[in-house]
Amino acid sequence: MNDKKDFVTSSPIEDYELLRVLLDNIPDSIYFKDDKYRFVIVNRAKASNSGTTPDEMIGRTDFDYIPEEQAKEACETESEIIRTGRNITGRIEKRTRKDGNDVWISATKIPWRNKNGDVIGTIGISRDITDLKHAKEALQQSNEELEGHVRERTGELTIANEKLLKEIQQHRQTEAILRDSEERIRRNYHIQTVVNSILKVSLSQFSFKEQLNEVLNCILSIPWLTLQSKGCIFLVDAQAKVLRMHVQYGLNEKLLQYCEIIPFGKCLCGRVAESHQVMFSDHIDTCHDIRFDGMEEHGHYCVPVMNGEELLGVINLYVDAGHKRDEMEEAFLLAVANTTASIIERNRNQEERLKLQCQLMQSEKLSALGRLSANVAHEIRNPLTVLGGFARRLNKIMPEGSRGKEYAEVIFSEASRLEIILKNVLSYSKDTRINFAEVNPNLIVEESLRHYKELCDEKSIKMVKATTDVPKILADKSQVRQVLDNLISNGIDAMPEGGEIVVVTDVERVDKKEYVVIKVKDRGAGIPQDKLNLIFEPFFSTKEMGRGTGLGLSISRKIVEEHSGFILAESAIGKGSTFKIYFPMSSVQ
Repeated sequence: MNDKKDFVTSSPIEDYELLRVLLDNIPDSIYFKDDKYRFVIVNRAKASNSGTTPDEMIGRTDFDYIPEEQAKEACETESEIIRTGRNITGRIEKRTRKDGNDVWISATKIPWRNKNGDVIGTIGISRDITDLKHAKEALQQSNEELEGHVRERTGELTIANEKLLKEIQQHRQTEAILRDSEERIRRNYHIQTVVNSILKVSLSQFSFKEQLNEVLNCILSIPWLTLQSKGCIFLVDAQAKVLRMHVQYGLNEKLLQYCEIIPFGKCLCGRVAESHQVMFSDHIDTCHDIRFDGMEEHGHYCVPVMNGEELLGVINLYVDAGHKRDEMEEAFLLAVANTTASIIERNRNQEERLKLQCQLMQSEKLSALGRLSANVAHEIRNPLTVLGGFARRLNKIMPEGSRGKEYAEVIFSEASRLEIILKNVLSYSKDTRINFAEVNPNLIVEESLRHYKELCDEKSIKMVKATTDVPKILADKSQVRQVLDNLISNGIDAMPEGGEIVVVTDVERVDKKEYVVIKVKDRGAGIPQDKLNLIFEPFFSTKEMGRGTGLGLSISRKIVEEHSGFILAESAIGKGSTFKIYFPMSSVQ
C-alpha cells in the first residue's frame, strides 16, 4: 500500500487541478485520495502537519505518517465513504504526528466523484491547519504540456487529412480545458477573498449580529455562486431544541413569520439540526414542511455550523429551482461554516465572561451587604430585646381598655416584628453549615403542603400536588424545606381572595446536565417585568409595607446556590407567578 511505483499520475486529479489555488490558501488541511487510500492532492497545511511536503505525500498513504492503528481507522472510514457515497462532517479524530505530538482535528470527509458521478476516492478537510498547497505551478506546467502537444501535432498536419482533423479536435478540447481553467481560477480568487473577509470580520469590533450580517453578505456577494439574493443564519437554542433566526437578508414577511423559530426535525433546516449534515434541495419537495400560498419555487443549501460535534447554528441559502448540486460550492460553504463557528464560539465565550463578571460583582456586593447587615443586626438586637421586654411588662400592668395598654400592645407587636426581621438578616448574612444527605424531594413537598393546609383552607386556596417519580438529591432537608415554605407562603400572600397553588416535581436537562426541579405556581396578581429581576435582591419586596422583610427570596436563592443549584422566576400580570428550584442530580462536592 505504501509503494509509489504503482501510482498512476494520470488519475482524475486533472479535473481538480485548479482547486489547488483554493486549497493552498485555506487554513485547513485538505487532501484528495484515490480508491486505494493514496494521496492524490495534498495542500501545504496537510503536509506541514504531517512533517513533510505535498509532493512527498503524493502516492503515499496515512501509514507513512501516522501510527498504524490510526491509519487503519482512517482507511476504514474512507472505505465506508467510497462504498456508501455519504459525507462525514465534523468528526473529532485524534492523530499522532511524526514528532510524537498528539493532536485533535475536526475532520470532514466527502466522496470524490468523477464527471459520471462515480465515486473514485475521498476528499478530506480538517481544521486547525495554516497553509495551503498552491497549485498554480502545476496548472501552468499542465498548460505548457498541452500547448507543446498541440504544437507537436500541428507539425504533423501535412501527413494526412485524418490526422489534421484529429489535431483540430484535440486543439478545441484543449481550448475548452483552458477556458474552464480560467473560470476555476476566477472562482478560487473570489473564494479566497470571501474567506479572508470573514476572518477579518471575526477580528473586528462589530457587534455579534453585525458580524453575522457581514458573513451572510460576503456569501451572497460571490458572482459565480449561483444563489438567490436571500438567506439567513439560525442559531441553536439547545435547551428548547429549536433554531432561532438571528440575521437574514431578502426574506419576505411571511418567511420571517413562519421561519423565525424552527423546531429540530422540521423543514430542511430543522433536519440539518438533527443530522448535522448538509442538506440540498433543487425544488420544494416533501422536506419543505413550511409552505404557504404564493411561495415561489426554489431550492436550498442548508449547511450546519459545527464546533466539533456541537451544533452552533445553520446557514440557510436559497437557489433557483432546478439548480444542480455542486461539490465545489458545497466545499466552499462548509469552509465558510467552519469560519462562522469561530465567530459564534468567540461571542459565546465573551458573553460567558461578562456573565461571570456580573456574578462576581453581585457576589461581592451581597457579601459586603451581608457583613454590614450582620453588624447592624447585632447592635440593634440587645436594645430591641429590652424594648420588647418592657413592652410586655407594661402590657401586663396597664388596665384593660386603657390607652396605655393599647400603646404597649403596639410596641410589643412591632418589637416582635423587628425581631423576626433581625432573625432573617442574621440568617442571610451568616455562613450556615449544610448537612448533606440523600433526601426525597416529594416527601419535602408533602410535608410543606401539610403544614400550610389549614391556612389555605381558611383563605379558600386550593393546593394541588403534581409530583412525579424523581430521584433523590443530596441536600440539607431543613434548608430545602425552608425554601419551599417561603415560596408557598409568598403564593398564599399573593392570593388574598383565594385561588390555587400548584407544586410540581420533575426532571429537566439544562446545558447537558440533569436537574431535579420543584415548581411552585400561584394564580396571584403577578409581578411586573421591570421588577422581576429585582425580587432576589436583599430587602426588595413587592408586598405592602409591613408585610414582608424583603429577605425571603434572597435567603432562598442563597440556600439553593449553596446546593450547587439555581432558582428561576416567571410571572405575568394577572396570571400569577411560577418559581422553579433546580437541584443537581449529581453529588454535591
